[in-house]
Amino acid sequence: MTIDKHQYVLCPHCDLLVQLPDIALSHKAVCPRCHTLLAKNNCHMKLHTTIYAICSLIMLILASGFVFIDIRIVGNFNGVSVFNIPETLYSDNYRFISLLFVLFVLTFPVFNLLIMLLLCCKIPLSKYRKRDLLIVYKKFAHWCMPEIFLVGILVSFVKLMSYGEIGVTSTFLAFCLFIFFYLKAYICFSPEEIWNELASNNYARTPLIVGKTGISQNLRLCRCCHAILPAQSAHCPRCKQRGKIRNLDKMQWTIALLVTSLLIYIPANVFGIMITVIFGSGSSATILDGVIYMWHAGDIPVALIILTASIVIPILKIISLSWLCYFAVAAKRKNKYSCRHMNALYNAVEFIGKWSMIDIFVVSVICALVRNQQMMAIYPDIGIIFFAMVVIVTMIASQQFDPRLIWDQIYIEKSEKREKPDTNGS
Repeated sequence: MTIDKHQYVLCPHCDLLVQLPDIALSHKAVCPRCHTLLAKNNCHMKLHTTIYAICSLIMLILASGFVFIDIRIVGNFNGVSVFNIPETLYSDNYRFISLLFVLFVLTFPVFNLLIMLLLCCKIPLSKYRKRDLLIVYKKFAHWCMPEIFLVGILVSFVKLMSYGEIGVTSTFLAFCLFIFFYLKAYICFSPEEIWNELASNNYARTPLIVGKTGISQNLRLCRCCHAILPAQSAHCPRCKQRGKIRNLDKMQWTIALLVTSLLIYIPANVFGIMITVIFGSGSSATILDGVIYMWHAGDIPVALIILTASIVIPILKIISLSWLCYFAVAAKRKNKYSCRHMNALYNAVEFIGKWSMIDIFVVSVICALVRNQQMMAIYPDIGIIFFAMVVIVTMIASQQFDPRLIWDQIYIEKSEKREKPDTNGS
């Protein structure tokens, strides 16, 4: 695949207009100002995506319905399949957590794999159907978490070893391969290439000036398909989605969601997330209790993983997004270096945000496995719902934030300097 040398893109993070050069095979183009990935040249993108997507779906079919993890506690054997985990949560009246598991680990990844297959195979689809599939893919992609669930399983193994003997079957290998091939398909797939096959990404009515921001040229970026549009266009001609040159209402939504997540974060750490019942006597444990238990048991790396993912990351994400909102709206002095640092912070927040779901998946696996009613059983507690809400609300908050606001003040200050009259009489 050779990218047209006259193709222009507006950077979705800093709003800089860039003209893409010829991109060599297996190379990529990044924004010269904020270093955001703009395009990549994948040879046989459709073929590789199709192969990986098919392999991933086959592995999931092989892993479904069969026991893939088992535990033996004092001679009592209990094994679970992938579908037993949400079923157990549902039977414990934790339907919200069960729904999150089904959506994030199974439904959304499978839907996206099917969308990749439909778009990359030679299936006759109208451009309208392809457009709808690409829109659905974009909405689902941020919420797919099978790899996080796999890490949660591995972390849960360490805790489960103190309860009994853990075993895995060949089905577990099939599930690991499902996640591996899913990630390969996700990395290979290029939605931008499919969008450009449907229609051009340039709908500007004036000549484009490379190296200047879109807002200075009265242009806006479609946040869905990344088309270049006149600022006055309310709808994108390519994906039919509504948009504005800047939507400041989303900044208000980001701040409101951050306040909400901070309020929910308190009961998420005060209430227990897991109830352990031994010989009829139950005790509740908070997230911090689990970290302390792992630390005293000598599992320091696992304790640090849970501490980082479940306590440090959520609060750091709230602080980081608050700092980004302040920098975008109220910071007086900005330069390209400080903006670049803020952009890197935003990328880090976007990447690590959903990894806080590890603790949700750890509790889900442990509660599904440890169910020896006569001796010992583990159940989820109310704190797990609050914690899941914190993760979801902060993820929505980061999606609402527009990183272009970080850079806009530089353009405004430069414009004011150019328009300022000469007071020296020259």
